[in-house]
Amino acid sequence: MSENLTVHLNDDRLHDIRTATAFKATGSFAVVLNNGDAPVHVHLRLDDELSSVASIRANNHFVGADTARQVNVEVEDGPRPVDGQLKIVTGHGAETDYVSVSIVDPEESEETVAVDEALAAPAPDRDRDDDADGGLGGVDPDLGANAPLAALGLFAVAVAASTALLADSAVVLVGVGAVIASLAAAGYLLVR
Repeated sequence: MSENLTVHLNDDRLHDIRTATAFKATGSFAVVLNNGDAPVHVHLRLDDELSSVASIRANNHFVGADTARQVNVEVEDGPRPVDGQLKIVTGHGAETDYVSVSIVDPEESEETVAVDEALAAPAPDRDRDDDADGGLGGVDPDLGANAPLAALGLFAVAVAASTALLADSAVVLVGVGAVIASLAAAGYLLVR
């Protein structure tokens, strides 16, 4: 169900109607009648264009003082977009208001996002020689800054070597070799 259309009644004076001038829905929606301090009779009517795809079960509604009532507008499948008018009448014709209603496809109702023009410009080309990090994508090539990483690598080599000695297995020895080769490649990339 789409977002609700809220109608405020009897806020400023008896039979007063206050609501949006336009409403957009992608499917069935509710008209919420929020009433002020006096009971009121409300008549809701869809014009011919809206009636071709939408319907209201009952057109006349009584809304008690300081209460709200929800009236469902059922929208069927059909051609989109459909634009029409919802007529709202209070006090047996004392006041009348209209809301322009558009029934659209869900894709059409998605809000657009404003994009700053600066984001539309392509990023400037960077020469590989100008990279402060040597093209490593933010990794600092200074070994002192990577000391914890180097210590972790040495620890991994020690664990792998001790595992190979204790297991006495060719499969474990191949795995240890893969770990050591990976760590050597990572170390090379850090210091190059």
